[in-house]
Amino acid sequence: MWDWLRRLMGKGRSPAPATPPLPLPVIDPTTAPSQGFAQPYFRFFPGAYAFGADGEDVFRRETGPCHACGMREIHAFTGIIYTARQDQPTVCAQCIADGRLAKFLSEAHFSLHDAEVAGLDWRDPLVAEVQRRTPGFATFNAFDWPILDGLPMAFMGYGDEERWKYVPDALAAMRDGNEGEDCFPTPYALIFKQVDGPAWRAVFDWD
Repeated sequence: MWDWLRRLMGKGRSPAPATPPLPLPVIDPTTAPSQGFAQPYFRFFPGAYAFGADGEDVFRRETGPCHACGMREIHAFTGIIYTARQDQPTVCAQCIADGRLAKFLSEAHFSLHDAEVAGLDWRDPLVAEVQRRTPGFATFNAFDWPILDGLPMAFMGYGDEERWKYVPDALAAMRDGNEGEDCFPTPYALIFKQVDGPAWRAVFDWD
């Protein structure tokens, strides 16, 4: 992720805000409007709301409220926001999807991933969609988000999930990414699928 930030800034260090960020707003959840647990779709992470053993590794239903939109009854993001702020705001899925999180943070270089979209020019809007409008997930290390035909692929899950036993294309992608050797199940594989296409790919994130 830091290489991506350095490229944007043209510097060898991570960027710092020109002025200190404003404190997080204090919002009374008893008077905040309800969002009704909205679930916007993320094309580069379609399974975000059911991710993890309890379905709450990325989003958790909470009363809230969201610091970006001020609404309660939200799907709150449980991951890390790579930001210049020292605090971690509570943000909802809707604000990630529609860009309100970016407006709230007022930072050009924050990210939701420890990853680079290395196959695209950093000014491509698709890079911003992955980095700032697609929820993040836990990884051991920074990784390169795979690109196919000029479009980022969709993250589907980790390589140790039982369901891949029944998806031959996912198993084949793991073998291809592991020099032809079977490696299922492995927690070190990140499984991706082509958006609106049949191709699969595994990226290995070794601990």
